[in-house]
Amino acid sequence: MIFQNEPIDFSSLPAVQDIVMHKPAPSYLKVVLLSNAFLMVLLLVGVVVAYFVADEEPFPYFFVALDSLWVLIAIYSFWLAWRGYHNQAYALREKDILYKRGVIVQSLTTIPFNRVQHCEIKQGPIERFFGLKTLEIFTAGGSASDLEIPGLQGEQAQQLKDFILKNTALDGKSEEE
Repeated sequence: MIFQNEPIDFSSLPAVQDIVMHKPAPSYLKVVLLSNAFLMVLLLVGVVVAYFVADEEPFPYFFVALDSLWVLIAIYSFWLAWRGYHNQAYALREKDILYKRGVIVQSLTTIPFNRVQHCEIKQGPIERFFGLKTLEIFTAGGSASDLEIPGLQGEQAQQLKDFILKNTALDGKSEEE
């Protein structure tokens, strides 16, 4: 047997841009923005408490500067949340699942079904209010999930989980035969 390792013509590879990606549910944007608003309110409470707890003003206009910083952080945080929502998408293919996300650092994660150990569906309180769920996919070698796909409708999350687990089992059988 002769060892061969021929180069691959990149033009023959499928383009990632051609894959049909599915966005999170539109109501997931509300979940993201409400979660962000809750965090911003907590930060504002911290600023107000710091103002009333301070015995004397540290230097003139300190709290004006702190409030201005809070406004800038809030604007940037809401912009990141909005852009992050619009950059999220997933694709289900025959042998794997892809998930893209990120604003500043963008990533595309691909998990082949034959690497999946198990899947879970979780739902936080704000997600529950909007009827959304998050699918967590676990692969071998870690205690945390390797992939989380948020913003899925309840039935959609269950269908994805069932499809992945069914194809995980099929891949295992095809390797054993």
